[in-house]
Amino acid sequence: MIRLLTGLAALLAAGGTLRAAPPPPATGTLALDTDPPGCAVTIDRERRAVAPFTTDLAPGAHLVSVAHDGFRPEYREISVAAGQTQRVHIELTPLTGLLLVQSTPPGADITIDGLSHGRTPALVTTLPLGSYRVRLELPGYRPKEVETALTDRVPRRVNVDLTSSSATLHVEAGGVAGAEVLLNGVPRGTPPCRIDRIPAGEVVLEIRAPGHVPFTQIMKLAEGEVQHIQARLDEQPATLRIVSIPERARVYVDNEYRGEAPLDLPALPAGEHRVRVEQAGFEPNARTLTLARGESRTEEFRLMGNTGGVLLTTEPDGVTVLVNGQPHGRTEAAAGEGLRASAPYALDLLPEGTHTLQLVRQGYYDKRVTIEIKRGQSEPLHVKLDRRFIPNYEVTTASGTYRGILVSRTDDTIRLETAPGVISPYLLKDVRRHRPLPDTLDP
Repeated sequence: MIRLLTGLAALLAAGGTLRAAPPPPATGTLALDTDPPGCAVTIDRERRAVAPFTTDLAPGAHLVSVAHDGFRPEYREISVAAGQTQRVHIELTPLTGLLLVQSTPPGADITIDGLSHGRTPALVTTLPLGSYRVRLELPGYRPKEVETALTDRVPRRVNVDLTSSSATLHVEAGGVAGAEVLLNGVPRGTPPCRIDRIPAGEVVLEIRAPGHVPFTQIMKLAEGEVQHIQARLDEQPATLRIVSIPERARVYVDNEYRGEAPLDLPALPAGEHRVRVEQAGFEPNARTLTLARGESRTEEFRLMGNTGGVLLTTEPDGVTVLVNGQPHGRTEAAAGEGLRASAPYALDLLPEGTHTLQLVRQGYYDKRVTIEIKRGQSEPLHVKLDRRFIPNYEVTTASGTYRGILVSRTDDTIRLETAPGVISPYLLKDVRRHRPLPDTLDP
């Protein structure tokens, strides 16, 4: 206590004064906005202003009501704290009216301000209060529009008499069985038939029947018009696809060449047709086909070979093959290292009987082989050629000059076959000169 009094005395001596703390705020603030704007606002049953607005209120709870024409009023209890701002957003729900829409005849499509609302009769309960344009449409009748207004929840009735705008068609198709009539793509019966309540304007009439070309007619109909249509349906051609095994066989229809298989024949008359398929090396295949109107069919012709073949391998590879004196091809090296024989070489489509093969390769003696070909068979045949020893390369060293067949040449060694089966290596550092011999070819 003595210290407190001493401090006060010192403060007074220094000329200081004691001041009271400021009083707490006496009000809070309410900032209110609404959707829609312009709502009338009542606070504690007292009409205040139009939203949006801001006002000071005594701290505590307050009853706030918001109202607007065409919307349900909204009531809120809002608490405000002293010295603070309470921001509140209130969204009102639009009032909706009741609209009963009827038409004579019923079943008309209802459009209100461009939006579909079903068909008559219908009770529409989702429209906010206000003015609307109602449009009714029914095939065969003129569209009609009326205006109406919804001012409250009392049901509003709209009743519209529609005026006919339809035409009539009588359709016949010459007694074609299974025919179907379509108008603007919609099935309307089988001929003979009558189509009523057709809206005036352009329409597309179609008649379809199995095995016949569809009949199509575009016409313009006036209100109250009656037309009689006598349609003729032409028979539809058949479609035939010819497939051969093997491919690219020649196709004849009724002895007329039509192309190579696979072949599409899109416009064959209904009835019987003789189809023949031929290919070199195979027996012809022929059959009679009966095609119905509009039928689409695929026929497969398997050809039986009337030739044989030989699956030839040679040692070495690179051998030119002649069959009966005519060049046929050349054997190729087989995949892999250290293989002496060539890859198999197919001699296909050889006529049945005896044939002569002649095998030729530089550096080897020619060889002739007689083969017997059997239908549908491919026999293996291996032929080894005898090598000719003809030196084609020369190497000179300090010890002399050597000739032989060049076997290989690397960065440091030349290998020559100096005698049949004798391989001699020569180091390049010891070689004074090396060259191919004139008038010779590499083996």
